[in-house]
Amino acid sequence: WTFQDPLKKLTARALMTLLACSSTAQNHAAKSGLIDSCVEQLNQTHSQLHLESVRPGKASHRKKVIKLIVEILRSALYCNDECKVVATDARLTLALYALWPWILLDDPIIEAVLELLCVYTANCTKACGSLCGSGSGVTPGSKGTSSSSLMHSVMKLATGLAPDNSSTQKLAFSLLTNLALSRDCRGLLQKNNFLQAFLSVKVPKVGGVKATSLGGGGGGSLLSLWLRLLVSLSFVEDGQQSILKVTGALELLADLAPHRRHALLTLHNLCFCPANKPHIIANEKAIKVLLCCLESKEVETRSMGASALWALLHNNQKAKTTLKCPSVRLRVEEAHTISKKGIHNRQKPTSTYLLKCLENLSQLLNS
Repeated sequence: WTFQDPLKKLTARALMTLLACSSTAQNHAAKSGLIDSCVEQLNQTHSQLHLESVRPGKASHRKKVIKLIVEILRSALYCNDECKVVATDARLTLALYALWPWILLDDPIIEAVLELLCVYTANCTKACGSLCGSGSGVTPGSKGTSSSSLMHSVMKLATGLAPDNSSTQKLAFSLLTNLALSRDCRGLLQKNNFLQAFLSVKVPKVGGVKATSLGGGGGGSLLSLWLRLLVSLSFVEDGQQSILKVTGALELLADLAPHRRHALLTLHNLCFCPANKPHIIANEKAIKVLLCCLESKEVETRSMGASALWALLHNNQKAKTTLKCPSVRLRVEEAHTISKKGIHNRQKPTSTYLLKCLENLSQLLNS
């Protein structure tokens, strides 16, 4: 790899474009050994950087090579499970972790590496496992509980090393959101008390703003990044439990839910975990938020409120006792009546689901 050679640079750029748009080219790259050779080149670059640490000029050249290789790999792995398996077997994660001290010295390289890791881990549990120290992409015998893994480094980047609202921080959170779909990675987040930092995020004051008007949560702010991560965690039961184990998290989510759709979606998902139900039912603010959703003009918001309340009442006598009062029944019946009128105008799956939730809510509250 001679970075100064303009022909090789142009060839590399053309290769990236071809790989990014052609699965046939990606599969050929996997079979011909391109991915393996790229990972091997990263390993060689690491060795060379060690030897040339006293020669900054050479180190600068090596880092440019890292960025180029990483960009080629990103294109090769994009939406291709077969190529991701090849990269895992070649121990891509170990190669990047070895280079991490040099990667941190250059923002464009950090961003390129995080983009590669986001592509690599998307919908790929095996790739996710390799980052937290429990997969074929790490040294045999290593454990996920180790305090030194690529995932640990990314967690530090997300909550301390990277400046707030920087591209690096956004990419780090995007990567963690991918990793949250892996049980091993969720366990690592919990063991390191990572979620505790959610409570210290600055929350902007938004008076009387509806959840829909702010969509997912206002672009790339730190709060929005956290809420997207929590949504990803809340899709599975152990993730739901880990969120509620953070003292104060439920209260903060209840405060945010009327204004932030991702906060409302997380609160909704938490209601489906049997272990969480007593805590949510005992939280007046959370119940009030869910009941208020029934009065929203937005069908999706009403659906989330009705669905969450139905989940809380299902096989839960305490919830029935708590919610079986005239005021709650009246709100459910009013929402039911309004939804039945609207269903004729908009035959959408969400409207049909809302009606189903409200019908079941009515039955449970009147039984």
